[in-house]
Amino acid sequence: MKFPVETIRAFGEAVAVKAGMTPENAVIFIDNMISADLRNVRSHGITKFRGYLSRVEHGASDITAEPTIVKTAPATLVVDGHNGMGTTIAWKAMEACIRVAKENGVAFATVKNASHHGFGGYYVMHAAEQGMIAFEVCNTPKLVAPFGGAKALLGTNPMSIAVPAGEHPMLVCDMATSTVAKGKIALAIKEGRSIPDTWALDAQGRKTTDPVAANTGVLLPFGGPKGYALALIIDVLCHSLAGANDSQHIPRVFENLEEPSNIGYAMCVLDISRFVPLNEFKKSVDELFDSMKACPPAEGAGGVLIPGEIEYEATQKNRMEGIELSEPVLQEFRELSEKYGVEFPF
Repeated sequence: MKFPVETIRAFGEAVAVKAGMTPENAVIFIDNMISADLRNVRSHGITKFRGYLSRVEHGASDITAEPTIVKTAPATLVVDGHNGMGTTIAWKAMEACIRVAKENGVAFATVKNASHHGFGGYYVMHAAEQGMIAFEVCNTPKLVAPFGGAKALLGTNPMSIAVPAGEHPMLVCDMATSTVAKGKIALAIKEGRSIPDTWALDAQGRKTTDPVAANTGVLLPFGGPKGYALALIIDVLCHSLAGANDSQHIPRVFENLEEPSNIGYAMCVLDISRFVPLNEFKKSVDELFDSMKACPPAEGAGGVLIPGEIEYEATQKNRMEGIELSEPVLQEFRELSEKYGVEFPF
């Protein structure tokens, strides 16, 4: 069943504040999940709400912590998240990158002692809305076998990139380096659904459609050696450069509720206007996108889409129609309502 976006937002923010967040941080926390749901990326949507708060309740995340941001050179930042909420850390690190990029044309930040920050595209899209090209990666608990291996040693290690356009919606590439994000396995478990047999192997190394079996087995890198290479590069940036755990030593975020994650992020922001006038850039991007859209469709295909276009259209529709909340999520909301003394409006 679908519910109005603002009803979900108001409930979520009220619970987050009661749980100990500042109103400012609660807005970002809830908006990140709602943005994922609006784009039909339900694996990173409001279904994660209960899980984040469970980590706080068990001591794995500090809901009151604020990141420390140190400028180590004109265009470089080193961030310590102090085991705070991932959305707080990632948002404030990206805001700092945007400020530095406006001053110097470019900014690069590393982040350690962070936690799960939800929908990664949220942060790079924020920068793109301000005339920037933005890139962000993070590492995650080991779930993926390296190409040619049969043991999980790498995370799904997602990457997010946003590029502004003019008349077209911005380009948004937000993807795991595994065939699918771990959140899609978790959502399938929660909702009792099977999964495609191309997503994962079970503990015996066999293809499976059972998300529970996949959760105890391994995910596969997308594109074989290509996805493996990207995942390993991201682990180098987030572990060796940023100083966070590598994927092999990050505890499973929503299963280990006692141990801090020490996840790492790396962010890069470019101020387009330092390279070319922003209007010229947007015009050039639009023309490039037009050429993609004009490509004759392949047999059985509906035509060429720009990365992020499907999600953009979904957002416009879901803002009007509301966000789907499954019964398991509604039950979690009922429990949060009782625990934190917030009226249940659904």
